[in-house]
Amino acid sequence: MSFQRRRVALACTYCRHRKRRCDAGRPSCRSCIEADVDCHYDDTPSQRIDSSGGSREIIGRLQEIETMLQHHLSGIAALASGIHTIASQSAAGALAATSPASQASTLQAARILSHDLAGAGSSQQWALPLPIDSQPDPSSVADAELAPLTIPVGHKTSSNYLLRLPATKQLIGEYPADLFFMLESRNSFPPEAPVHPTSPVKPLSAAELDKDVLDCLVSAFFTQVYQYHPILDKADFSRIYRAFHENYYSQPWSIESVLCLVVFALGAASLAPPGAQGFQTSPPGMSYMESALPLLLSMSSWDVNYSLLLPQALVLASVYFAYIIRPLQSWRLIYSASSLLQFKLCRLSARAADPAAKEIILRIFWSCFLVECDRLAELELPQSGLQQLIDQTSLPSFDGVDSAQSTAYLAEISIRRLLNRVHHTLYPRKQNVLSLSSTSLTAADDLSAAEIASITSVCEELHRQLNSWYESIPEPSRPSLGTEPTGSDRKRVLRIRYYAARHIIHRPFVLYIVTNNLQQVSNSTVLEKASVCIESCRAYLHNTTEILRKQSQYTWTFSLS
Repeated sequence: MSFQRRRVALACTYCRHRKRRCDAGRPSCRSCIEADVDCHYDDTPSQRIDSSGGSREIIGRLQEIETMLQHHLSGIAALASGIHTIASQSAAGALAATSPASQASTLQAARILSHDLAGAGSSQQWALPLPIDSQPDPSSVADAELAPLTIPVGHKTSSNYLLRLPATKQLIGEYPADLFFMLESRNSFPPEAPVHPTSPVKPLSAAELDKDVLDCLVSAFFTQVYQYHPILDKADFSRIYRAFHENYYSQPWSIESVLCLVVFALGAASLAPPGAQGFQTSPPGMSYMESALPLLLSMSSWDVNYSLLLPQALVLASVYFAYIIRPLQSWRLIYSASSLLQFKLCRLSARAADPAAKEIILRIFWSCFLVECDRLAELELPQSGLQQLIDQTSLPSFDGVDSAQSTAYLAEISIRRLLNRVHHTLYPRKQNVLSLSSTSLTAADDLSAAEIASITSVCEELHRQLNSWYESIPEPSRPSLGTEPTGSDRKRVLRIRYYAARHIIHRPFVLYIVTNNLQQVSNSTVLEKASVCIESCRAYLHNTTEILRKQSQYTWTFSLS
């Protein structure tokens, strides 16, 4: 017997995250009572973001975007339904690719993209529902949202993949499928660094522990590095740093001392002058990391009752190895930090946890996300599983953080999520029943005119999402587009992220022209979008040149991309 399912106006957080039916009981619904969990209702979309300080303006912008996307949902549905007509006119073989299930998947992708952009400043409460008459069949796309923000394993966006294309092989010859992993795995480790936790550690000299020197390194850290990863509470670290001078010789192996040593190492790396010689063979700050690393590795392997200082130190140590261009070591440390953080999250009580501790956990979470995704975008490495929690994790409130820094940090998280969506939507290696079969690149030389036609609407939607992200950045933090000076490295990084996303969104059209050996292309849309890709590459190269003049956590990422 069929019957109309009763819907409630507002489901609790527990039921909504697990896609369970909620009876909206107060103070606790039946599902939460049975599961013995805290039942919580988010009454307003913005409840999970602190609306004070530097976040207020960006939240307002995101609300404007939500309204705009809601207005254009009918247009998105029309694009998805039009794919069937376009592809069927191109070739008879494209009929399977434009089946109703495929169209529903494409429509679902557009909805997920809209949800992510609207939710870039919050969480699932900002999801935009489709109109009832355009809802896809739940049986065909029910699981399509399981991992929309993850970088798919074996994706085809990396530089390694481009070197393996037939057209590239004709120009430069054959290269191994894992070229960059092989190069990095054979890259010799700095001789000062302990390769094993039991390696003898050279004690720090009096000059290295001089208070004036350390004050300079701490100042450099908070000036040059902290804005990219504001995972420390400044007041707490000030107390830890003062205690370091008093207790280091008596307690050199405490986690507080290790955290200070990692901060000193990062401060030294950030002070290296542009074009410094011997950066890889004898990197600045390695003497501090040499003292910190053995305990850091030991504690991350065995300690199960740790403070948040341990994942903080691991994240910052990972950033240090990114500074000295050791991406594999950076990934190993961020993998450990992510694993520990998930262990902490699973034991976190919503009612008992300290709000300050929750704030730090959120900051660590998103810094792990940013660093890990930069590694996975170019190297095929195991994933920690942290990406699976993105939709369930809100953004930090950034109390006590400079508004410009917090806005730029939020903006980078948002563009990283959108970049992951591009990887997931256009460049997965394998397909399944729920994948976008008409819009996923199975191989560059498999692209046909019908597939390019079906990809076009999705790429246009992704490009609109990118432009909306750019316009949502508050004016003081928004970088101008082009190649002129931005006034700060932070703005230049956001500009580089913009052109990186713009390039990979339009790359399929360049691959289509090159791999099909098309001397003349009559389709003006394909030519236009290929031109956008090439223009974005040129702007990317111009902007990365300035960043690559000195060492930073982006040196390896931007030089390879």
